[in-house]
Amino acid sequence: MKHVAISVISLAFSSILYAGPIVVNAPVEHLFVPNGFDNNDNVEVVVTGNFPNSCYSRNKVDVQIKNENINVTVTSLVNGHDQKDVCEKIEIPFMENVTIGNLQAGDYKINVNNKLEEKLNVDIASSRSVDNHLYAMINYIELGFTGGLSGDAVLVGRIQESCLNLDTVEYLSNGKDTLSILPIMKKVSDDCTGERKYLEVPVKFKPRAFSSNKVLLFVRTMDGKSVSSLIDKDL
Repeated sequence: MKHVAISVISLAFSSILYAGPIVVNAPVEHLFVPNGFDNNDNVEVVVTGNFPNSCYSRNKVDVQIKNENINVTVTSLVNGHDQKDVCEKIEIPFMENVTIGNLQAGDYKINVNNKLEEKLNVDIASSRSVDNHLYAMINYIELGFTGGLSGDAVLVGRIQESCLNLDTVEYLSNGKDTLSILPIMKKVSDDCTGERKYLEVPVKFKPRAFSSNKVLLFVRTMDGKSVSSLIDKDL
C-alpha cells in the first residue's frame, strides 16, 4: 500500500511539474503608432517587449474596438511554470505587428495590456481607391552593419518590372519614435505579365531626430501589410 501511495503522490507531482504551458499577458514595453493612416487603410501598430527567460514564447494578439477606444491584449505562453531550474535567464526581444483593420476617420486611444497607451489619428482619404498610392512589394528592411544608426537602410522586395517603376519615397514621422516610409510606385505599362525581379530601395533618415532611444522604421507595402524594423540608439 505504501508503494501505491508513493506512486500516486509521484504521479500527481509529475502532473504539476510537467503541466502544459500557461497563458499570461506578454511583458510589453513600447507601443509604436505610425502616422499617415486614412479611412481606406488597414491600420497597424507595433508592440515590442522582452521575454524575461527562455520559458516564454508568443501566443496571440486580440483587438477589441469600442467607439474611439482600441484595446489590445498581447499574450504569451509560459512553459515549465517559469521555474528557475528549467528556464534559461536570458532576455528575448519580441515584436508584434498588430492589425487593427479599417477605421472611420477620427481620433482614437490605443491601450495595450492595460500598460501602454497612445493616441491614433485616422484621416479622411483623398481617394476612393483602397489606398491613395500603389506601394512597392517590400519583403524586409536591410539595416546594414550599423543597425540603422547611420541613417541608411535598404528596402528589399520584388517588382513587376514590365509595368511598374519606383516613383518616389515619402517619409512621415510621428516626431517621437516612428518613421513611416512610403515607397510609391508608378504604372508605366498595362502589360504586367513580365517576370518579377528584385527591387532595392535605398532610404535615408536621421535617427537622432527622434526623442525615443528606440526608433521604428515602418514601411507600407503593396499588399496592405507593413514591414517593420527597430533601431536601438543605445547599442
